[in-house]
Amino acid sequence: MFELDVVEDDSLARFLPRWYGPPDRAVAPASLPASLPSPLVEWYRLASRWSLPICRDHVLRPAAELDLGADLVEFWSADDGSDRYAYDASEQVFEDGVATGIPLRRFLVYIAVFEAAYAPIHGLVHLDVRPDLLAEITGRLLPLADPLWCWPDPAVRYFADDDLLVHAGAGRLVVSARHRDALGRFDGYGLAWAWDSRT
Repeated sequence: MFELDVVEDDSLARFLPRWYGPPDRAVAPASLPASLPSPLVEWYRLASRWSLPICRDHVLRPAAELDLGADLVEFWSADDGSDRYAYDASEQVFEDGVATGIPLRRFLVYIAVFEAAYAPIHGLVHLDVRPDLLAEITGRLLPLADPLWCWPDPAVRYFADDDLLVHAGAGRLVVSARHRDALGRFDGYGLAWAWDSRT
């Protein structure tokens, strides 16, 4: 997942096909509002290329539903309306009205990775892993170096491997894989998974 280790302007465009495979649609969405920030224009155009929705855990509002005249334009939230994220005129992102310090372009890469990790087709979840075992597991993974992957809690960070994304720390172990076979490497730890996509 080298395209995530240092988040750059083209990280989103490189990550989506790496994780989801080649696009299965050729069409872009209908015309987008002229005042839509360019990072969101890119998001809507890229996301429209896959029939599988990129956002399946949280909700990214359709462009036509954004209140583009607001001081803070809400664009992503949990499906119950909590954990609301918005951007301002300088394209800085706010969480529940509080500035995150993250520019919109970088935050959209964060959304893509969060959604891949927390709404996977193939995955595992355990929320109370012993610290020594968690250290052993994550010690075999690559911690993503960009500071974005330690947000919002440095105790819980993102790791990766060729076919895996892992969000881990403070007892939490959330594993997402590009294919089912990649999950087998976690079978020898004796963990009773709270969720295992294979069962």
